[in-house]
Amino acid sequence: MYPETLSSGHRVIWSLPEHLRTDHLVLVFHDAGSTIETVAEHYFGYLPAATTGLAIQAGFATTSGNSWFTTTDHEHANFPEVISAAHRVFDAIDQDEYGTSNYASIQLLGVGQGAALATTLLRVRAEAINGIVGIGGYVIDNAMLATLDNGGAEIAAETTPALWLTTSESHDPSAEFSRAWLTAHTRFIEAETTSAITPFLTQNVS
Repeated sequence: MYPETLSSGHRVIWSLPEHLRTDHLVLVFHDAGSTIETVAEHYFGYLPAATTGLAIQAGFATTSGNSWFTTTDHEHANFPEVISAAHRVFDAIDQDEYGTSNYASIQLLGVGQGAALATTLLRVRAEAINGIVGIGGYVIDNAMLATLDNGGAEIAAETTPALWLTTSESHDPSAEFSRAWLTAHTRFIEAETTSAITPFLTQNVS
């Protein structure tokens, strides 16, 4: 793992040293109250050889790490916090941050709250995303975000493949809403084990 602090102050960890990085990026988002070190250690190993992983630290400090927003309730997200988190990610991958070329593909892998962020990024800028992996996560049910679903990015979002991993059968409201949203707005694939991650990411490298 290769930690770095970008010029903007974002703490990140790369999966590869600079001279080996490719133009196929996989952004990796940790869960609420977790760290970039933890998510990098657990999930960089699933990245295909042709890709470069970049784990980005969330903005809200907690006792055990960082969070992307201050609530994990899928129905009561703070809209300004959610949009701020999305822009934090887009700022971090802006080519002016570290002078790289434009990426040939960008995929997202999020755990828990990080999966909620990943689907938010798809709602905000669908044309930039080639695929999403969500692990034990949820989609935010928010009226303001829902307006983005009906915008110009909707067609692009519907063509984006999404692999959604659940560790156990769940019928809670967040799971029901997430499945319904993913079915309506992505090419939705469900899986039960992490063995599906590498083939999925490989297939979506374009």
